[in-house]
Amino acid sequence: MARILSKIIVALLALWATSIFIAEIMGITIYFPFNVVDERQEVPLHRLTSLRLSIALTFIYFAFRYIFFQSEKLYPIQFLDIYIKSLTISALFVFYSMNVKLNEYYFVLFFLIVSIILHFASRRRIRNYFN
Repeated sequence: MARILSKIIVALLALWATSIFIAEIMGITIYFPFNVVDERQEVPLHRLTSLRLSIALTFIYFAFRYIFFQSEKLYPIQFLDIYIKSLTISALFVFYSMNVKLNEYYFVLFFLIVSIILHFASRRRIRNYFN
């Protein structure tokens, strides 16, 4: 069940990412979920900082894995799981430290739920061949 739900969530996020990519090419900036930035407005700093720190956390994680566990394979769903967890953690700390309004925390809550679903979908199943 978690795999089906995770595939639906990943597909929806991919559609969302595709739409913001196409919109940006057309000169329209959109940030999560579908907030359009006009000429007088900018993407909120707490959102940009969260993204920047989540990329840094993801890099730290993979650098650590490369140094200590070089030969271990990772699947795309595992990468997404790690990045979404990094985004959730960094957004929580950034939003709290910048005293962001409580109604902005839906961003953190959404990605927390997504990260929990992706965690269960991406974990390895250990088969017991002796049962």
